[in-house]
Amino acid sequence: MNMQSVKDEEALRASALGLAFSLETPFLLKCAIRLKIPDIISKAGPDVSLSVHQIAAQLPSEDPDMGALSRILTYLSTMGILQAIVPPEGVNAPMNIRYGLTNLTKTYFTSEDISSRSLVPFVLLQTHPLYVTAWDNIHERVLHGGDNFKNSSGNGKDFWNFAAGEPEFNAIFNAGMVSVTKATITYVLAVYDGFKDINTLVDVGGGRGEALSLITEAHPHIRAINFDLPQVIATAPTIPGVQHMSGNLFESAPSADAIFMKNFLHSWNDEDCIKLLNNCHQALPEKGKLILSEAILDLTEGSDMIGSANVLDAVMLNCLPGGGERTRKQWNDLLQAAGFSISKIVGRNGTLTKVIEAIKS
Repeated sequence: MNMQSVKDEEALRASALGLAFSLETPFLLKCAIRLKIPDIISKAGPDVSLSVHQIAAQLPSEDPDMGALSRILTYLSTMGILQAIVPPEGVNAPMNIRYGLTNLTKTYFTSEDISSRSLVPFVLLQTHPLYVTAWDNIHERVLHGGDNFKNSSGNGKDFWNFAAGEPEFNAIFNAGMVSVTKATITYVLAVYDGFKDINTLVDVGGGRGEALSLITEAHPHIRAINFDLPQVIATAPTIPGVQHMSGNLFESAPSADAIFMKNFLHSWNDEDCIKLLNNCHQALPEKGKLILSEAILDLTEGSDMIGSANVLDAVMLNCLPGGGERTRKQWNDLLQAAGFSISKIVGRNGTLTKVIEAIKS
């Protein structure tokens, strides 16, 4: 074997090992979140770095394992989650290395007053024991079909029923949805101008009204209805210009000029989606608008969104038996089957989520 072949073989093995050991990052990140390491560094002040001892002094332990902490901090710095400032004596003096924040760190703050768009809930969800168990059983989905999450839960509950009965899990999931909503709606308002000529708007599956709060803030002329299941609406806060209404889209939808849904239809298979969309069709006036914020799979070779799209699709495969992402053609066929015609699709290049506007035909 020549030298080039050896190098190629070594590179291949390194890539393969990288995939095999990719589980470590989310769990060490979860460790940092539980120990509030990003918050500890942030509270020291802007552009401040801390030593291992300074970070350890603020942990809820009188005798922390300094070596373990140092090694975890070093790992997180190699992943770009922390910035390692190495002293002149180099890595031979790991206790003298100081650690600061990176732009990536700022997405993992736990303090509510520091970040309202924290991705902490997603780390906690991805590393939840039941979520991990479901991934461990994903081969059973291939062999036998069915609901992978339900079959992995040990109590016969699907994702939604499990969340409803587990307050801690439900709180993590809801916090994640709030975080996504704020980021997504900010993006939607930047790329889509179709709200300006709407007088009444229903947000189906709108949770506690976070999306409509942002939409009506930008378009105060809109009379908005936040529509979700009774147990969700029961905890919804009062929002100026927003009426909360409980119900189930499988039964009916409130009437309005337009219906908005964010990351909603990807939870259901085509048959269920057509039922939901038929009820939207009945609730809308002639030429009424359906506005969807959803991912669009672009499987074109060379697309920079193939990886992100496939990851999201795999998440749906793990959690929801009918869930999945769709291509542009699949969205078009689905909407046509329910009596809608796509009028436009907008979104920035390089972003997975697009805004799909369809008109009742």
